[in-house]
Amino acid sequence: MKSLSPVAGKTILIIGEASFLSSGARDALIARKALLAGPVVVSSAMECLSEGLIFDAVIIDVTISDEAMLWMNEWLETRRIPFIFAHGEGSNTPRGGFVVSGRPSDIEAMISALFGPDSSYYH
Repeated sequence: MKSLSPVAGKTILIIGEASFLSSGARDALIARKALLAGPVVVSSAMECLSEGLIFDAVIIDVTISDEAMLWMNEWLETRRIPFIFAHGEGSNTPRGGFVVSGRPSDIEAMISALFGPDSSYYH
């Protein structure tokens, strides 16, 4: 039986420190049949992207450097790969935006932003 989740079978690159993707978030995405790569640190992520590895979407930790954020933003937009910037559930960043947690509302918000009906929208 084919999964009804819009993330099923999609490869998502996670860019951030190891603690960025909680086990709850990992489990929730895998339960929806997503294929996860990472989390990888920024330098490794930039290598992966530059080498042309294919991902269906990218979730990026908002705490990365401004320079890396701008480079990734431009690189991903040029290739029309959907991405979002998010923060981990234990981070000290201001409230709001996307949160990488195992809470169903957080997971669904990220999935909707990445794979929802308006596929021309990149964050």
